[in-house]
Amino acid sequence: MRKLPALILVAALIMLFPVSAGTDTMPISTEPSYSTSAEGMLPAKSYVWQEINGLCAWAAIAIAMEYAGVDLNLYDVLAATSVGFSFAYFHINDTILMFPGPLYTQAEPAKFLADLYEVNFTVYLGSEVPYLDENVQVWESEGLTVGVINGEDEAFDLMRKTIDSGFPLLVSVDPTWLPASDYDILREADLTGGGHGVLIVGYNDTSGIATIIDPGVGSFGDDFGYPEDGRGNYTEITYTALNSAWSNRYYISNTFFPIGEAASSIDDQLGPLIRDKLLGVGTIYSPLSANAYYGKFGEVAFRTMSTDITAAGLKSYLSVFDGIADEQFFKAAVIMIIGLGLEAQVTLQYLSYRTALASLPALMAETDLSDFVEAGRRALPYFDQLDDNSTLVYPANITRATGYVATTFKAIAEAYNSTGDIDGAFAPYESDLNNMSEALLGIADSWRDAGEALAVIWPNDMLTQYGPVIAFAGGGVVVAITLLLWWIRKKPSQ
Repeated sequence: MRKLPALILVAALIMLFPVSAGTDTMPISTEPSYSTSAEGMLPAKSYVWQEINGLCAWAAIAIAMEYAGVDLNLYDVLAATSVGFSFAYFHINDTILMFPGPLYTQAEPAKFLADLYEVNFTVYLGSEVPYLDENVQVWESEGLTVGVINGEDEAFDLMRKTIDSGFPLLVSVDPTWLPASDYDILREADLTGGGHGVLIVGYNDTSGIATIIDPGVGSFGDDFGYPEDGRGNYTEITYTALNSAWSNRYYISNTFFPIGEAASSIDDQLGPLIRDKLLGVGTIYSPLSANAYYGKFGEVAFRTMSTDITAAGLKSYLSVFDGIADEQFFKAAVIMIIGLGLEAQVTLQYLSYRTALASLPALMAETDLSDFVEAGRRALPYFDQLDDNSTLVYPANITRATGYVATTFKAIAEAYNSTGDIDGAFAPYESDLNNMSEALLGIADSWRDAGEALAVIWPNDMLTQYGPVIAFAGGGVVVAITLLLWWIRKKPSQ
C-alpha cells in the first residue's frame, strides 16, 4: 500500500500592494544616480514580530507605518485593514479553497489603511511578473496605481532612493535566501518560491551589504517564539542573496510616505467596511471580479463550510473524483489536504480576528461598540475548538501536525487509503466532524450577529449589497418585457 505523500502547507504571503489613485509614484531612473561609496541607514523603530506564519505582510506594514508617522501595532493593522474580520471560501466542482482575511486580498485592505491615515502607499512590480498588463489593468480599474521596475539596477536604485528619503522599502522575498537559520526548515524541504515580507532599512554599496528588518524569524520549527536575541531586527544580507530573494518574487516592492494629517475619526469609514466583511458582501471582498459571485464570504463562508465539513458533505465532494486514475490514493490525499488546510487557515483567522476584535474599540473611540464586541466574542470558543498552530509551525512535516482537526482528517485519510472503504473510513469520526461543523456554524452565527450590531449603527446600504443582483434582475425584466411586447404584436388580436 502506498504511503500518503508528505503534503506541504505553507502560509506564504504574496506582497501585491497597490496605491491610491492620484498620488505620484517615486520615479525610477534608468541610470543609477548613486556613487560606489553610497550608503544609508534608517534609525531603529519598534520591532514587530508576525507571531504566526502568514502575518508577515501586516507586521511589516505596522513597522512601515511607524516610519511614516502612524503609531499602529500588528493588532491595530489587522483591525484597521478589516482583514481580521474577513474570510473567503470557494467550493466549485472539484475545488475547495479557504482564505483567511490576511491572505485573501492584500491590495485593497492595505490601500484602505493608507487612505485612513493619509499615507501614500505605492506598489512596484518587476516587468517580468506574469500577466503584468492584465494585473495593472485590473488594479487601475479599481482606482489603483502601479509602478514597474525593469531589472536589478532599477530595483536597487529604488531601494537607495527610498532609504535616502528617510523611509524603508517593504519588499517581497523568497525566504529561502534569507540568512537566518529559521528558514533552514524551508531549505531542507526545498520549499522555494514562497513570498515573505521584509523591510530594507539600510544599504552599503562599498561592502555590498543591505540591512533588513524581518518579522518572520521565530515562526518555524522547534525554535518557534519571539526572537529574544534580536536576530530579526537589523539583520545584514549580501546584495547577492538579497537580489536572489527579491528577484524570485519579481522585485515586488512597496513604499509608505506620509502625505498629510490623518483624520481624527475613522469610525464612519471603517465601521461599514467591517459590517460588510462580516456579513459576507461579495462585491466588497472582490470589487469588479467574478469571485464576488463564485465565492462565499464572511459569515456565509463559515455557514457553508459547516455543511461541507461533515461526513456527508465530504463524501459528496469526494465523489467528484470517482473513476480517476489511482482513485483511492488520490482521495486519501485530498482528505488530508482539506484537514491541514482547514486547521491552518482557521488558526490564522483566529489570531487575526480575536486580536482585531480587542483592538477595534480603541481605534473607533467615538463609537459605542459594546454590542458588537459582545456578539463578536461569542465566536472565540468555537475558533478555539479548531485552532492549533502546529500545522503552520511545521509546514513540511505532517507528522508534527498534532491539532484536533489535522489528526482527525489524517486518521480518516489513512483508514481510507488502507481499505478503500469510504463509509467505513468516515464512520468512526462522524461525531468529530459534527463537532467541527457545529463550531463553524457557531462562528457564522457570531459574525452575523456582530455584523448586524454594526448595521444598527450604520444601516446597510441595499444598493451596495444587492446592486449588482438588482441590476442583473432589472436587465432580465427589460428583456422579458421586450419579448412580451414582441410576442403580443406578432400574435393576431383575439
